[in-house]
Amino acid sequence: MPPPDARWRLLAALWGGLLLGCALLLAWLLRDGLPADTRLTAMLPEDRRTPLIERADDQLGQAFAERFVLLLDAPSLSEAAADLAAALQAAGGESPLLARLDWRASDLADRAPGERLGAARYRLLTTEVRRAIDADGGQALVAPALRALFSPAAPADPVADPFGLLDRWLAARDTSPVQARDGLLAVSDGGRPQALLVGHLAASPYDLAAQRSLTTALEAFRADHPEARLRRSGLVFHAAAGARQARSEITTIGLGALAGLLGVLLAVFRSPRAIAQMLLPLATGLLLALPLTLLLFGRLHLLTLAFGASLIGIAIDYALHLQCRRAVQGRDFRLSPLLPALGLGLASSLVAYLAQALTPMPGLRQMAVFAALGLAGAWLTVVLWLPRLRLAASPTTARLAQGWWHRTGPRGGLSPRLALVGLLLVVGLVTWRLDTDDSLALLNPSPADLLDEERALQGLLGRDTGRRYLLVTAADEPRLLERLERLGAILDRWRDQGADFAVHNLADSVPSPARQAADLKRVRRLYGEPLAELVARAGLPPRTLDRARARLEAVPVLGVEAWLASPAGRHQRRLWLGETADGVTALLLLTDLPAGAAGETLDARLRALADARPGVTYVDRAARLGRLLGELRGQIAGWLGGALALLALGLAWRYRGDTWRVLTPPLGGVLGVLGVYALAGIPLNVFSQLGLLLVLGIGLDAGIFGAEAEGRMATWLAISLSTLTSLLAFGLLAFSATPALHYLGLSCLIGLALVWGLVRWAAPGAEASPMETAHVETP
Repeated sequence: MPPPDARWRLLAALWGGLLLGCALLLAWLLRDGLPADTRLTAMLPEDRRTPLIERADDQLGQAFAERFVLLLDAPSLSEAAADLAAALQAAGGESPLLARLDWRASDLADRAPGERLGAARYRLLTTEVRRAIDADGGQALVAPALRALFSPAAPADPVADPFGLLDRWLAARDTSPVQARDGLLAVSDGGRPQALLVGHLAASPYDLAAQRSLTTALEAFRADHPEARLRRSGLVFHAAAGARQARSEITTIGLGALAGLLGVLLAVFRSPRAIAQMLLPLATGLLLALPLTLLLFGRLHLLTLAFGASLIGIAIDYALHLQCRRAVQGRDFRLSPLLPALGLGLASSLVAYLAQALTPMPGLRQMAVFAALGLAGAWLTVVLWLPRLRLAASPTTARLAQGWWHRTGPRGGLSPRLALVGLLLVVGLVTWRLDTDDSLALLNPSPADLLDEERALQGLLGRDTGRRYLLVTAADEPRLLERLERLGAILDRWRDQGADFAVHNLADSVPSPARQAADLKRVRRLYGEPLAELVARAGLPPRTLDRARARLEAVPVLGVEAWLASPAGRHQRRLWLGETADGVTALLLLTDLPAGAAGETLDARLRALADARPGVTYVDRAARLGRLLGELRGQIAGWLGGALALLALGLAWRYRGDTWRVLTPPLGGVLGVLGVYALAGIPLNVFSQLGLLLVLGIGLDAGIFGAEAEGRMATWLAISLSTLTSLLAFGLLAFSATPALHYLGLSCLIGLALVWGLVRWAAPGAEASPMETAHVETP
């Protein structure tokens, strides 16, 4: 049997071999890029996901993602619009920014609608024409048709369409505020014409090069046309604003935190090599966690990468304790006295996070596995490698530890009874006052001026990305269209009764085959006596009557695909999902719903309408994603509470009557944050709760090490450094303008400060160990 030191060397070598294997595995898994997932719904259990709704949401947002809209107001509108179009078309150089730019009236004009839809025109009637035929057979339509036949502007075709049915039908479909003006696409804003430019991106809106090209082109245009006013809409502008904000915060908060962290560690350890050694466990933890998580789950959610990596950051505690102990004890340092606390620190964190691996939430399971693997990997590096890496300890570190101990060391002034009273008071306050917030504003870091521009422009265009809709499914297309017609009739009746909202229904443009058949029957009636009267009054040859009636012999049914393929139907493509696993599916989009109580009442009516009909689902996209955030928050809280209860039982086995000293820092830190939130009226959200996970992990380590009797000066210095470095790394995020990062950082800022203070008063008061004192006093 090899001696103990040989066994440690063997384990260290095996750990190095395992990391080498992980590096090779990671390189292979990333050969085609990181398989990342950004969908919030991917965090849900399989039985809670709704692929059809996700597909509908993606389709509604696709146009917003793939294109952008600009609205231009300038004294010389035609000249300015041409200059702006030229700048956009030239943007990007050899890698063009745009796949297409629509800005002239001819870009969106349908030059031959009759050729595309003319064959089906006899099955397509407006509500007014339908009522006229039902009332008197269509006699009331003769006089308008006679005027149209002799109109010099656009005379009707007396054979193909003597009553102008297709023109009437297309005019009823064209509700867009976009009009042609002086050869431009234009929108009127308070009677003043504005040029409209619609750019179709050649790359992703998140592509940094595309963002730079677009931003540069617009800034150059504004510089050349200071009198022009330009308003924007599109995901690319929000993505660019987010990227700018991220770069700004990296150079301020990020670099400031990094400089502060390195400055503190250099001031204490006086050696860049010592800092490098302490960062080594973090790197190896990530190297273990990344490939194994990808291997287990196939894809990595970006929330896992962001917050899992933050949780692994707790592992610097292990390196700090080892380095502080080695600096204070010098040649007398041995790892074995530190191993129990290191082992308990790891075990407590693993229990807290792996408890979430038992949840039905795949996202939480992935985050828990990632964090647990990373912590285990960092711990193994601290135990197997760091003691073997030679590093001369600076005597300044030992003197700092002694001075810090005498000035701020634990005094043991907190009693179990006082801790219990404080716990009950904070729990009561939290239960009484704390509120929650699961709104999507947490996920939107866009500046207010850009959001205002977006709302104003969408209001002028009379359309939005569609927050609410009815998802309608049927066995085939005819039945789907009939279902859409019935729903449309109900909604029209609500609007006639005073409900204020807009409906975008595919069945208004593509009637069901049954309705098309009924309309064709009406047209045959119209082509009886009314047509004969029209031909006679117009003085047309008698054969005109026979030729016009012959057109009704074989009239094709207009299908959805044919309509969507036409320029007139292009804007309704987002309403059509087509064949799905559940049948044939379309969206009935609802916009311009009122706010406040009227909106809530209408929302409840829409939900009841959908619940009462098979194949119909009411979807409020914002409310749905808010509920997902709430479920995620609730799952984290529930399973974490269970893990803490289990952990308390395990810690009680070792610490007996002093268990409360170990649990006070983490529980006090978490409850203290909640109490501050309750007092300040700050609602709890999933991101502030993820910050509490960091507080819990660092607090557990602090409580465990604070309760250990061995190495008091080194332990207190390590706890203080751990809290301070974590405050710099995470607490400064409280000053971020990004809502998610702000709440994460705010939780860490408050919670970690409380953890440090509670360790000081909860840990038993004690003198420094003789070994530490002797080493410090030795010249």
